[in-house]
Amino acid sequence: MVNLYSKRIQIAPVGFEIDRVVIPAKKEKAEKVYLMVHRNRTEDKATKYAAEIQKKLKAAKIETELVYCDWQNIEEITRVARDLILKEAGNEIAINLASGSKNHAIGLDRACMTFRKRDNIHPFYPEAKKWTAFKYPKQQSEGVVEIKQIPIHRIIVPEPELIIALKIIKRDSQDIPMHKGKKGVKKKDLARSLFGNSEKTSLTKLQRNITQKLENTWRAIEIIEVGRTDWISLNSEGRYLRYILNEEETFG
Repeated sequence: MVNLYSKRIQIAPVGFEIDRVVIPAKKEKAEKVYLMVHRNRTEDKATKYAAEIQKKLKAAKIETELVYCDWQNIEEITRVARDLILKEAGNEIAINLASGSKNHAIGLDRACMTFRKRDNIHPFYPEAKKWTAFKYPKQQSEGVVEIKQIPIHRIIVPEPELIIALKIIKRDSQDIPMHKGKKGVKKKDLARSLFGNSEKTSLTKLQRNITQKLENTWRAIEIIEVGRTDWISLNSEGRYLRYILNEEETFG
């Protein structure tokens, strides 16, 4: 069934703010707000703020859903936010860059930059009307004087076929002989996974279209020779790209 009407979705990390989450959601008539909270609830000092936000949004008939991630891990924030954006790809998605920590702001902004299609993604910064000391039930700030739209600056991401190759390398990796601690796939096995065979034409295609780009342009792999066999291993950059771009962007 075709979705004729897009929903208004917001993603907001929860810190020591209430108004800067609730007011934009109400003012922009959000239908659902994903509240990004700390994964370890026993360590989370903002649980009361999350509960109060949920209470106020429920009163405004706005649906909420808690989403868990480590607020200290920017890569995890980026990954979780990206997955949420993909999940709501058919809707208008507003992303609150001000309601959480600086790590949240960085991770959320990075998530926006990983998309080729981004017309439906709207980062914003709700500027506080008044700043106060925060200790529950006081907030870090009060009111919202303006909701500032933040433009998305495009960041280049690997072509879809390169992302597929990264996933296969990760999925099929095994210990590389005589290289303790290194994991990878044989070049011939990668060719079979991508092209159905490991004939000379497929190996040439693999070299020109996949491994050369991943090694030289993206610096995401290293090629390790063991005897007459070439192994392909993800380096730290390759593991990062594979992690962040785990879910594919689709165009429909």
